[in-house]
Amino acid sequence: MESSDRTTPTGQVTKATRAERDRSTAASVLAHPVRVRVLEILNQRDMSPIEFCREGFAPETMDVSHVAYHFRELAEYGCLRVIEENKRRGSIEHVYRGLARAYFSDTQWNELDERERARISKTMIQGLLARVEGALMSDIFDSRTDRHLTWIAMKLDEQGWSEMSTTLAAAFGEIEQIRGDAERRLERNGEDGIPSTCALLGFPSPVDTHLLPPPSD
Repeated sequence: MESSDRTTPTGQVTKATRAERDRSTAASVLAHPVRVRVLEILNQRDMSPIEFCREGFAPETMDVSHVAYHFRELAEYGCLRVIEENKRRGSIEHVYRGLARAYFSDTQWNELDERERARISKTMIQGLLARVEGALMSDIFDSRTDRHLTWIAMKLDEQGWSEMSTTLAAAFGEIEQIRGDAERRLERNGEDGIPSTCALLGFPSPVDTHLLPPPSD
């Protein structure tokens, strides 16, 4: 992950401003697919970089030291924290816990250029599709009759687009509240809970041919 700190011509490193560091956080947390995977797994269970590699979550070509680097960077930016340190043959194995999802404020997202937004969106979508595929391949996706799957293609004016975006943001806030309340109940009651995924999408689409008016004679 690129640092937002700056090096002067004399070689002196100057600390980034809060705004620059926030921007670096937003642009970098999801900039690497491994970080997406780390956040996905460690928001479900505690794990060390060694365990992450041992259980096959890291690419086969990536060594433990590289994975550990991603863990440390995510911890630096407040996405993970060390909850346990175990001595292993002269070294210390750090066990991490996921603290939060990688979210972007409107201000942070607007500060990114289009290429950065496209790269981050692609990585996030790949992570989501991997979860969907995993649920389908494991025959879990349709194991509950109250699972939800809907989508709709439509044409919107500017007001409609704004109303849709506002509704999705409000729904996200409510789901975050539901998640937090559920995690506290599960911890209090000592229950495992139901592994779940919720996705909210609203995006501009290519022209849908079935929405076009029929050709005139």
